[in-house]
Amino acid sequence: MDQAAIKCEGIKKSYGEDLIRVDALKGIDLEIYPEKLTLLVGPSGSGKTTLLFIITTILTPDEGKLFLLGQEMSQMSESKKAEFCRKSLGIVFQSLFLIPTLSVVENVSMPLLVAGMPQKEAQDKAMVFLKKMQIDHRSEISPSHLSKGQQQRVAIARALVNDSKIIVCDEPTSALDQAAGLEIMAVLKELALHSGKAVLVVTHDHRIFSFADRIIHINDGQITAGKEHE
Repeated sequence: MDQAAIKCEGIKKSYGEDLIRVDALKGIDLEIYPEKLTLLVGPSGSGKTTLLFIITTILTPDEGKLFLLGQEMSQMSESKKAEFCRKSLGIVFQSLFLIPTLSVVENVSMPLLVAGMPQKEAQDKAMVFLKKMQIDHRSEISPSHLSKGQQQRVAIARALVNDSKIIVCDEPTSALDQAAGLEIMAVLKELALHSGKAVLVVTHDHRIFSFADRIIHINDGQITAGKEHE
């Protein structure tokens, strides 16, 4: 089996102290593999958002180790970790964070410009990924003029533009109708199967479970089940 793209060993995270302490994660052991679409599911308050924030290095665990592409995050300086994650980790947040004052292609090229790529080269590369997402024909307009499903495609293109090996999506279908949600999941499934990427989707949307290669359940800060989807 390939090396895990994401590996959590004994991850613990709590908030507050003493009587108001909340143990959000209680020793998470988890492996996410390339070429698979994995769903992380659980009820509100289960710890899935905290785990998402730790996997994307927004939060640091109190205990345990996080490995991304075989690299232990706690062994990196903050600057090295930021650089590694910029190149290796594509994130699609639930709020998308598209900038309405920029065009679609400008939004997608932003990570490349931040990395120092010349504007023309960055926008040309952004167009490649917009074409893959079948939204290149709307490249010059503001994302505020797109449908929710089209905005998701733009956000996925932005997450992919650095050729990231790991794609993490937070509730990508929650604001979409069924048809648009199924289209987005088909795109993510294609990425996992044919681009060699590890795709992790945090969700509570039962409509998309059939797309999963693996479904991992989390409840009360612990992994309660994880199996290949039949």
